[in-house]
Amino acid sequence: MKKISLTTLFLLFITFAFAQHGLVKSTGAMSEMGKTGFAPTISADTLQKYPRIFGLGPLGKMQGEITFADGVPYSGFADLDGNAFIQENWDIQAPFFVYAEVEAWEAFPLSGELEDLLALDSLIEDIAGNNGYDLSQPFFFKIEGTFDEMVTHIVTPRSPVVEGYKPGRNQENYEHVKEKGEIIAVYSQVGKRIYTHHDTFIHAHFINEAQTFTGHIDLLKTNLDGSTLYLPKRKKPLSFQTNDTDFSKGRLGFQQEVELDDLVKFHGHLCDGLVVGAMGLNEALQHLFPDGVIDRTDLRIVSQSSPCLTDVAVYLTGARYQFNTFYVDDAIDGIYIVQKISDGSTFQVNLNKGVKPAIIGEMSELAVNQELTGCQLDELKSTEDDFMEFLFQADAKEIFSVKAVSDFDWDPVLKNDLVKTDVLNKHAPSCTH
Repeated sequence: MKKISLTTLFLLFITFAFAQHGLVKSTGAMSEMGKTGFAPTISADTLQKYPRIFGLGPLGKMQGEITFADGVPYSGFADLDGNAFIQENWDIQAPFFVYAEVEAWEAFPLSGELEDLLALDSLIEDIAGNNGYDLSQPFFFKIEGTFDEMVTHIVTPRSPVVEGYKPGRNQENYEHVKEKGEIIAVYSQVGKRIYTHHDTFIHAHFINEAQTFTGHIDLLKTNLDGSTLYLPKRKKPLSFQTNDTDFSKGRLGFQQEVELDDLVKFHGHLCDGLVVGAMGLNEALQHLFPDGVIDRTDLRIVSQSSPCLTDVAVYLTGARYQFNTFYVDDAIDGIYIVQKISDGSTFQVNLNKGVKPAIIGEMSELAVNQELTGCQLDELKSTEDDFMEFLFQADAKEIFSVKAVSDFDWDPVLKNDLVKTDVLNKHAPSCTH
């Protein structure tokens, strides 16, 4: 194997405006790329909107390795002599790619010996599992330290028509001894043959401290003393403490915790509208119940007609149309007007202008008119998912406005001809390229 001789070619600094958290996405598949001639499934410049993106995959038609770290797109190459070098460039493509936006990290000091990459699987599972991470959901992680023994590779072209081709060579291998740097990796129990190999839950790349090399890790054996594992920082999930009567003719005092998952089961799916409703209504409820316990026997609410917003309204407040405590009115300002019946305290909730990407509204209107193709519906869902992940990391007090309403006139609007927009495309065809 070759000693590493590396050159940094250039550095490109770019800043972006949109953020999300932790949602792992992928394009293409490791097991399929050869069948398509390593045709690209993604262009890196489409990911510039994520300022804290991390990602892994092969470059172009197996012309190198791509490692995104903290918003910087590193590409590792091997020249015809086997020397490795690195570039930072958004003008690249990949036949398969896995990526996520990680806004912040939680640090876990490491110690002890790591014998191989399979042991790394176990290490991540132990630490993440013991700290409440859901191992069934993919996530990125990174390890900073000095690594005693490591073998990496950089893939090289398979075809003589691709620049960088060398007969009989599919990759260049490199040895690293006591080299300081960072492992960027994804853990996934559902990504085998898609973006991890068939025998591991982990796909890992290495970037050295000088940021002059990046490649795919094949072997790792090291003492971990002094190293640090970083897992995506989790924001406390949405939850609500409610107070209800203790049976059908009972007394107030039955308290329970309602979580976002409960809302999902009631509504049918997790979506950005459900999160907007839950976060926004929570801001108003904090004004009405500063002790944090929501008395669902003492509320009435007016909601915009969105299926997401109305489901949140009735579930979290206990309000119902038939008891004159809930109605829908698209003429109200904001997304909700909620009132505490016992003292008349009333608050209006608004999602601030400019928070929700305009493209969601534009595409949603087309979807309601059933004018989107299967692929466009997938694109809309992806855009809404990105917005939802942004919401999870946002400070609700910065994106919602809550104001007191004086002398609110409870004037129910009784309508039953509104369109339930979230079922209009339930029989739409799948995306076919």
